[in-house]
Amino acid sequence: MHVLLALLLLGVLIMAHEAGHFWAARACGIDVQEFSMGMGPLLLQRRSKRGTLFSLRLLPIGGFCQFYGEDQEVTDARCFNNYPVWKRAVTVASGPLMNFAVALVVIVLYLSAIGLMTVVPRVAEVEENAMEAGLMVGDELLSVNGVDILSSQDVTQAIADSRGEAVTLSVERDGQKMDIVLTPFYDEEAGRYRVGFTFAQERVRVSLMESIPFSVRYNVESVKLIVDALKNMIFKGEGVDEVTGPVGTVYVIQEVTQQGGLDVYLELIAMISVNLGVMNLLPIPGLDGSRLLFLLVEGVRRKPVRRELEGGIHFAGLCLLMGLMVVLTYKDIMMFFVH
Repeated sequence: MHVLLALLLLGVLIMAHEAGHFWAARACGIDVQEFSMGMGPLLLQRRSKRGTLFSLRLLPIGGFCQFYGEDQEVTDARCFNNYPVWKRAVTVASGPLMNFAVALVVIVLYLSAIGLMTVVPRVAEVEENAMEAGLMVGDELLSVNGVDILSSQDVTQAIADSRGEAVTLSVERDGQKMDIVLTPFYDEEAGRYRVGFTFAQERVRVSLMESIPFSVRYNVESVKLIVDALKNMIFKGEGVDEVTGPVGTVYVIQEVTQQGGLDVYLELIAMISVNLGVMNLLPIPGLDGSRLLFLLVEGVRRKPVRRELEGGIHFAGLCLLMGLMVVLTYKDIMMFFVH
């Protein structure tokens, strides 16, 4: 079941990427020759009324959106390269942008519809000294030394600032308010003063207006983490041994999802979607970043790089990427046999 969920996750994200290209092309009036889900040998195909061939291929490790006359010198007006540079740039960039959009929407829906596990000012566990003072599991914390509590951090900070002097906690229990006096003790392991209880956690839904900026920040931080990891891998060699192919990715997804449940699954969708967006924007031949680079050069020079040369570079890049996929897949499979 979890393997199917992992395959579904990858398939949906790849199709979202290709759908970004497809919808942008349609909006710009560019003909799409073929829209493929998967790579390799053809399994099914169907041609739409607008002439686009929709196909399903054997290997669920990618997909593509092919445009008429791409990487060729063709005089036909329908040729992709005969459209204005800005239309082609929008079409190419819309694949990675769709991945970023998917990540944004997933986090927004997760926060607003399901909610985020949040520490709340309610007692979950009580240690002996706090229990002797009268604190009980389920008590709602209202104030510390007469200062109203807005969050659990307020309680922790007030106790830490007490320097061991007695503090008065105002709590609500069964609809009644009461004051409880506790003497903090210094916890060497935690490095701060405590009074001997832990806070509860509950799922709190975030309003739509609050979840949008939160999702933006989350995804910006995800991009920074991915970029930093890439820099460390390229310049320092860190994490090279941890790079996996499609098989390893599916294995990691199903393992993590099995342990973490829906929360982790949704977070993985966002993280992997951002990862796909970033990776496709890298100026690697065969990827969208490389095509955008050629379009930038064409826009500056007012004339394109020779199509056969550009096509050859992209083809060589795709061959290298496919070769890398094969090597990583072999590495993933051998890793399973070793373990």
